[in-house]
Amino acid sequence: MTTTPSADRLKMIDSMMLIPLVRKILNQNDVVIVDWKYEALHGASFNSEIYRFSGNAQSREEMMPWSLILKMIRSPDGTDDPNSLSYWKREALAYQSGFLDNLPGGICAPRCFGIAEQPDLEVWLWLEEVMDELQGNWSLEQYGKVAHHLAKFNGAYFKGWHLPTQPWLAKGRLRSWVADAIPVIPVSAEVLAHPLVSRLYPDDIYERMLQVWSEHEAWIAIIENQPQTLAHLDAFRRNLFARHDRRGEIQTVLIDWSLVGSAALGEEIAPLVAASLNFLEVNSSQAQALDKIVFESYLEGLQEAGWQGDQRVVRFTYAASSVLRYSIGVIGITSMIADEQQQAILEQIFGHPLEELVDVWSQANHFLYDLADEARWLLRFLR
Repeated sequence: MTTTPSADRLKMIDSMMLIPLVRKILNQNDVVIVDWKYEALHGASFNSEIYRFSGNAQSREEMMPWSLILKMIRSPDGTDDPNSLSYWKREALAYQSGFLDNLPGGICAPRCFGIAEQPDLEVWLWLEEVMDELQGNWSLEQYGKVAHHLAKFNGAYFKGWHLPTQPWLAKGRLRSWVADAIPVIPVSAEVLAHPLVSRLYPDDIYERMLQVWSEHEAWIAIIENQPQTLAHLDAFRRNLFARHDRRGEIQTVLIDWSLVGSAALGEEIAPLVAASLNFLEVNSSQAQALDKIVFESYLEGLQEAGWQGDQRVVRFTYAASSVLRYSIGVIGITSMIADEQQQAILEQIFGHPLEELVDVWSQANHFLYDLADEARWLLRFLR
């Protein structure tokens, strides 16, 4: 990893800094740290680094292991705009606000043991290390359980739960995501001619993409005009952990709250399906089955939360936001695929050879543009 100012400051962390955090973890006020170490973890973004700290602490005669996650987050562009989609401090403010301490519907966030602002628009989050009790590849049924939890989480804010309104919460996320495609569409002939890009966007898929692009403003306007709720907005497999709560029931732990904000019902499950496919967490041959169990479970959860709206609106929002975010919104990836110097970055992010990724993304694109056709059909009932 490239050396950064924050990485240099890791060397300044000592037992005096760690001891109050460890005492919170262990709920012991008299422990002392015996030893500790840290290691970098995968999963960081372009403006964050993640480290695992672990060691042993002693209280009287008892030796106790402990672990912590340190997430270092910095401003991606040197600005400090709370209205920005990529606002660097949003996750820290979400923890400080307290609403992540008690979330509805079987959803929870990792416990936060400390927040420390650093120089140069950087913040450190000291978080609970969460372990996935299911581990490995999840069954489709587990994705359905997560969709059910997400629905009860989203739906609760229509039935009694106070909807947070802090100014730093993300707004217009879908519109901002799609706006990134404006300089790229139409894709240049040179990029389209690249062998891997042409596999990802063959003529028929590219034409369907252009059709959606011509409709995207109307689609986004319909979604933005729907009643809004609180949403995580990045709930896909890599940000999800399953564990048992105190009653022995499976709960869903969501990490990375950097995009938390307002959304229409249905937007929340777009990443659960599309991003999980794009990151190869679910085999692309199971796309239709994943779509079915996630959407049906989401509707069931909404109804249990007391929502009684039109399911066609939710289906449109899910279908339209899926294709707008995960095909239109990532069209810029074509230039990275066509650039040999950036291909290795994609392989590092996704953890697979580029040719394998392109084949999977191509299959996912067919699935997404079938959803676009469905969204177009549903429009007749929404006008």
